[in-house]
Amino acid sequence: MSQLKSLAGQTAIYGVSSIFGRLINYALVPLYTTVFTDPGQMGIVTGLYAYTAIFMVIYTFGMETAFFRYARKDTQSAYHLTSTAVIIISTVFSLFIFFFSSSIASLIGYPDTGLFIKWIALILWIDAVLAIPFAKLRHENKARKFAAAKIINIIINILLQVGFLLLLPFIKNNYSIADHIPDIGIGFIFLANLIANGMLFIILFSEIRQLRFRFNWAEFKPILIYSAPIFVMGVAGMFNEQLDKLLLEYMLPDTFYSNMDSTAALGVYGQTFKLGIFMMLAIQAFRYAGEPFFFSKAEDKNAPELFAKVMHYFIIAGLLLFVIVSINVDLIAQLFLRSPAYRVALYLVPLLLFSKLIYGIYVNLSIWFKLSDKTIFGTYFSIVGVVITVLGNVLLIPLIGFMGCVISMIACYSVMAALCYYYGQKYYPIPYKFQLLIPYLVISVAIVYLLDHYHYPNLHLDYAIRIILSGIIIGALYLFEKNKMKAKNI
Repeated sequence: MSQLKSLAGQTAIYGVSSIFGRLINYALVPLYTTVFTDPGQMGIVTGLYAYTAIFMVIYTFGMETAFFRYARKDTQSAYHLTSTAVIIISTVFSLFIFFFSSSIASLIGYPDTGLFIKWIALILWIDAVLAIPFAKLRHENKARKFAAAKIINIIINILLQVGFLLLLPFIKNNYSIADHIPDIGIGFIFLANLIANGMLFIILFSEIRQLRFRFNWAEFKPILIYSAPIFVMGVAGMFNEQLDKLLLEYMLPDTFYSNMDSTAALGVYGQTFKLGIFMMLAIQAFRYAGEPFFFSKAEDKNAPELFAKVMHYFIIAGLLLFVIVSINVDLIAQLFLRSPAYRVALYLVPLLLFSKLIYGIYVNLSIWFKLSDKTIFGTYFSIVGVVITVLGNVLLIPLIGFMGCVISMIACYSVMAALCYYYGQKYYPIPYKFQLLIPYLVISVAIVYLLDHYHYPNLHLDYAIRIILSGIIIGALYLFEKNKMKAKNI
């Protein structure tokens, strides 16, 4: 049990930076919806960041996971080789994007964003170059420094955005000193991101100073062979994560929703998606702590039983998060989505949360092919997922709009998880006990369904009841699981 507590502690620390960052970023949504009254503008931001997320996977080429795999043998050698590879790849791609930014902007349908795409090229380069230093912190269990760096980066980003979007217009309106500063609108979001990310070089200076450019084909070849399937899997996985946003804008007829065109619909979907991102935060925090944990326990003869316990408590925690966010979604939206125009798709949130929980289960299951060096299976599963995502979105978006995106996502992750479990039990058996979790699933879905159909007439009293009920659910689950552990002497 001490090992599970250690993993939970590491996950909590990583989660602080992830959750804090997302919450602070989401706190900017009222600012965005005030400054950018047209949802179409936020649709462009959502689209550009979707492309950015996909390219980030290309830039790192699966080297983060490869670093964890080969750091078990020689940490310094793995650090130098993987960092060198990422720097070379990211430099080549960023130079291409930077110098052809105008053509790329026209190609993706945002012809006036050439300057923003140049900044995105630099953002991508910085993030990629620092990816392995951040991985090194995780490998060395320096969770606090990792979290501190992320939080400082977030705070700088937020302060810059507030300055650019609120203070700068005030200064320009009242003092002539700022007249020469152009108004670049949504571009300030990307500029703030770029400056904040650049500051990370100072924070991670000690890790960067240890880096040496090194390339030895004999040593790098096995790393490349291991990472290549991870890379394909990562690209496919990011397509599964972001393709709904890209296809929504192009597949949704402008007349489907009476009050918004496809770009505005993308803006609404992008903001609604952020409410479902609470589950993704938990998964991200778990991955930060889980990958080095799983690799460190790989040689333990009791590893399969330990991994099964990790899955058990991960799903329980995920279902708890699914319930708490779903039953309080109206309150959360009232706090963060200040404009009613962005609150028309809240019915999607429980389904978004559930789809991300299934994805988290897949992430947990996927450890078998990473530990057994059969990463090619991850590629196969991810490609199957991309096919389902593309077909689902292309067929369903024109028919049912937003719901088509979410149904496709659930189908994609469900099939991937089922395939991963089936082959994992053949090549790296882990004694999962999913049958014990069925009551938790049934109760969770029932609570969400019932409370979705029941609302107390007094809005504020309804919010209060749901908050109190959330506390009761958390307390009851804690006591139930604690008593189970005592009964089993865990």
